[in-house]
Amino acid sequence: MEVKLKGTSILERNLEAIKKGYRVIVNEGGTGSSKTYSIAQAFILLMMQDKGKVFTITRKTMPALKATAMRNFFDILKEAKLYNPEKHNKTDNTYQFHGNLVEFISVEDPLRIRSRRRQYLWLNEAIEFSLEDWRQLSMRTDKTIFLDYNPSNPYSWVYDEIFPRSDKIIIPSTYKDNPFLLPDIIREIEHYKEIDENYWRIYGLGLKGIIDTLIFNNWELCDELPEGEEIYGQDFGYNNPSALVKVVIKDNGFYLKELLYKRYLTNQDLIKELKRIGVPTRKEIYCDSAEPQRIKEIKDAGFWALPSNKDVKKGIDTMKSRKIYITKSSLNLVEEVKRYSWKEKEGRMLDEPVTLNDHLISASRYAIHTYLKEKGAPYIMPKTFGGAGWDRY
Repeated sequence: MEVKLKGTSILERNLEAIKKGYRVIVNEGGTGSSKTYSIAQAFILLMMQDKGKVFTITRKTMPALKATAMRNFFDILKEAKLYNPEKHNKTDNTYQFHGNLVEFISVEDPLRIRSRRRQYLWLNEAIEFSLEDWRQLSMRTDKTIFLDYNPSNPYSWVYDEIFPRSDKIIIPSTYKDNPFLLPDIIREIEHYKEIDENYWRIYGLGLKGIIDTLIFNNWELCDELPEGEEIYGQDFGYNNPSALVKVVIKDNGFYLKELLYKRYLTNQDLIKELKRIGVPTRKEIYCDSAEPQRIKEIKDAGFWALPSNKDVKKGIDTMKSRKIYITKSSLNLVEEVKRYSWKEKEGRMLDEPVTLNDHLISASRYAIHTYLKEKGAPYIMPKTFGGAGWDRY
């Protein structure tokens, strides 16, 4: 069977690395470089040439995997008219293709990581994994291992564990390696250089970031929200996404869940979304105070909409005063918090954040800071959180 895939030079370099027999193929690069899409294409082409093999595609959490590598894999199959729904087991997240088994797993399922062998492995966004995750997966992989990631963490185990190996190859990439990017996306990426040097370094140039610029080090993933003090944060948008976050405050922690992240919503559209989601009318919704008319309309619709305190620096301090837990289903919020950083100019860190792709963080800040400020709750920096960059507080 012959199949034609429209690929970039990154696909060609991965295929060449396979031919040369490298054990570990590392795709390190910026956003929009086609590295994830290219590895998905390479997996499909490998399956066309082999039979009876197990291909494992994995990411830290299943929701993130479904939204990225898994989606790319099936989009490519469908575009090439190779997808067969009868071969797709959506319950087990497996797919039979050309006599091979493709399994999609997350490290949340330790039994699947430790229980079976495979011939090919792909760690999507590899720096999200722990060193132990890597060791458990790699020791059960017989042939080739692929890794891809944005180099946002210069202290990742990848640099200590993978880079010294003689059987690895590094394939760097940037958005310039992808001729299929739309002009609007290119302009958006190149806008990073005007916003923040470190952001441009990581996501534009595909180079290792400077960890000290990251704002939030005090967060981790959780399964679901617990019972506790419940409030909501709303950031308005139209061309930018409207963002709604549910916040639960409990046991000296902030628990966050992304409820809405959608563009092109009028205020009436937004009110319909609030009703569809089931936001309680007797719970506070802290909104962007720069839009008083929108707040009034939401209030007139029966919701407890309130203007927020928009002091950015103090709001960040408040959010950093306790441990933050983000639900695994909050994909856009997780991406925002991983990239949220202090501005840099001429090598100097400024005391203000990069205001780019921060809509859900802003909504969270409106709710947490305003609610605690109104209650008069103090914010104290717990020493146990530690981490780079905390000494400035």
